[in-house]
Parts: sequence; C-alpha cells; structure tokens
Amino acid sequence: MFKSKILLVLFLLCFTGLCFSKTTQAPVFSKKETLYSTKNGSAIGNLLLNIEPKGDNEWTLTIGDRGGNFFESRTERTLWIFNQRTDAATFRRDMRNRDYPVEVRDLNEFMPFCENGIRFELKDWEELSRQTQISFFINASAGQIVTLRLVFYASSQDNRRRTTIDDEARVRIDFEIPNPAVVAQQQRAAQEAELISLTEKIDYEAVAAQRAAQREDSLLQAETANRGERMVLLNAFIAERNREISALQDDVNARLADKKTKVSDATLDSLVTIANEMKNRVDYWENGYSDILLTNEEVHNRFSGFRIAHTLTLKKIDELKLQQNPLSSVWVFIQNNILLSIGGGVVGLFILKMLQKFIKKMISKGKGAIKQKISKAKNDAKKKAKEQPKKWMQKKKKEKVIDEEFENTDINDLFEI
Repeated sequence: MFKSKILLVLFLLCFTGLCFSKTTQAPVFSKKETLYSTKNGSAIGNLLLNIEPKGDNEWTLTIGDRGGNFFESRTERTLWIFNQRTDAATFRRDMRNRDYPVEVRDLNEFMPFCENGIRFELKDWEELSRQTQISFFINASAGQIVTLRLVFYASSQDNRRRTTIDDEARVRIDFEIPNPAVVAQQQRAAQEAELISLTEKIDYEAVAAQRAAQREDSLLQAETANRGERMVLLNAFIAERNREISALQDDVNARLADKKTKVSDATLDSLVTIANEMKNRVDYWENGYSDILLTNEEVHNRFSGFRIAHTLTLKKIDELKLQQNPLSSVWVFIQNNILLSIGGGVVGLFILKMLQKFIKKMISKGKGAIKQKISKAKNDAKKKAKEQPKKWMQKKKKEKVIDEEFENTDINDLFEI
C-alpha cells in the first residue's frame, strides 16, 4: 500500500513536469576532440566541444569541460581564438602596449576562429583557460549539414610566467540541423519512457553493460573519425610541401640555365635555408604521424618523394654555386671524369717537365751566344785599339814624305807644268 502511494506521487510529479516544464533541446553535437598540431602533427590535448540551439538561427558552442582546465600539464596552457586574420607581429606589439606581453613563436599570422565564414560573437581575440560558451549564427533549414572549421592557438607559460603562443590546431565539426517537431516528439517519448520505467523493475547490470558497450562504440567511432581527420590533414600537408619543393627546384633549374646572370652568395644561402626548412617541417610531421606512415603505403611514398626531391634540389644548388666560378666547368668535368682527369694530369705534368727542360736549354744556349758576341766585341775593340797607333804612324810618315818631295821640287818645273 505504501509502495503504491510512492509510485502514485512520482507519477503525478513526472506528469506535472511533462505538462508544465519548458521543452529544452539536447545538444546536436557533443564530442571530445583531440587537438593535433599543424606544425608537427603531435597531439596537444583533448577538448570537449558541444553545440546546442539557443534561438532562431542562433547556436551556442561550449568549449571545454565544466569547472576544469583544458589540458593536464605542469605549466598552464591556454587557447587563443581570433575573430579575423591577424598579423602576429602587430598582435604582439599591441599586447605589449596593453602591458600584457605575449611572445609568438614560429607563427606569422593568426587565422579567424571559423575559417569558413560563419559569424561568431567574438571580441578581437579571446584567451580561453576554462569552459567557455560562444554564440554563433546559422541561417539553415532542418536536415541541412553544417560544417565548422575551427582554428585554435595554444600557448604555454615558462618559469617567469611569460606567455608564448607557439602552436596551432584545427578542428572540423559536422552537425545536422534538427527538426523541432521531431525533437519535441523524441523528448515526449523519452519522458514517457522515464515515467513508465518508474513502475518497472530496472535491471541495473543490463543497463551498465549497455552503457559500457555504447561507451566503447563511441570511443571506437571517435578514434576512427580522428584518424580520418589526421589522414586528410597529413595528405594536405605533404601535397603542399611537394608543391613547394618542386617550385624551388624549378627556380634553381632556371638559374642554372641562365649562365649570364650572376647569383649572389646571399641568394645561394637563402635557397639552401629554404630547402632545409621544408625538410625540418616534414621531419616533424613524419614523427608525429608515424602510426599512419607505417600503415599507409601511399602516404609513405609521398613523403619519400619529397625526400628525393629535396636531395636533388640541394645537388642542383651545389651546381649553381660551382657555376658562379669561371673554372666551374673544369671542376665539373674533373668530378665526372676522375680517371680521365688523373691520366690527363699525369700527361700534362710530363709535358710540363719536358717543356721546362727545353726552356732551360734554350736559355742556356742564348746565354752562351750572348757571351760569345760580347767576348768577340771586346777582342775586336782591343785589336782595333792596338792597330790605331800604327795607322797614325804610317799616316805621319806619308805626310812627311810628301812634304820632303814638295820641298825638293824645283819651282821652274812647276811653271812648266
């Protein structure tokens, strides 16, 4: 009798709540997402996301668990979201002017919180550390699938309590706009089932087993969905890196073909730096997504293709460096024909030795001829110097004879002549 009265009271309470309570809609999306770094593919942490209808075309996105921090870590980690694309350097300068210094590492700009244009009620930026609710607006009909592409930025604090934004994560959410009539009918059915269950004996073990099975199914579905999202992200990343390394290789090949234009050392160093930076990013992602690379041959081949292109690009840059040297063609020929170059060097050395001996011999002969000419000139000069007095004496004697003949000549003979 007493038990019947209790059941009657519970029945009346539930019936009253069914009649007079305000109907509330259940979340259209509720899932704990794993945030993966777009820089290196590593997991940043798990984040609970809920979406509930709020009014006409207005919805509420709930980020995080109630009353708890986002991530379990030794240092405080927070999430940052932005209402529009923002330059990282400008943002850092503005924060310093507000006496809230924030460092930014390895990020040039911040993307808007929702990349596909859905309007969120946001300030210029917001820093999130605990559960936060944000409104957004969608003009969509019942049954339509809505996609949100969300971008989060993670920050950490060092021992000096200095905040540094150093990572980026992207999450895709797909949910269906519910039909209000169907939702109301489901809620009434749920309340009626709850009312009926009060009069029935509940098998708690069966309920616990059912909930455990549902939980395992949910975890499996979440893991499968996360792997699919990671696969899409990984394919997009390596496709972009392969495109970049191909463009860099084309640039280097064009510079190699243009032999007239001089390429500076700074440009060459810049090309090497760009190529190595691409490789470093690929290495980070390869480490973070090793589980996919080990099981998916197609993705693994794309990463291998990048490494081959990177190695060839560095070789092309080395060729470009050699091309700037006038003797580069000779050096390239030597590298490509080592045995022939060694043989040519030996022959050249032999010829050089022979030529050296020939030149020494010719120089020696030349010196001997010059010495002979000098010696002959000296002897001729000496001989000439010795003969000079004799000629002078003969001339004097001749002049004396003439004078004597002139003196002995009769003047009458001169008249006859």
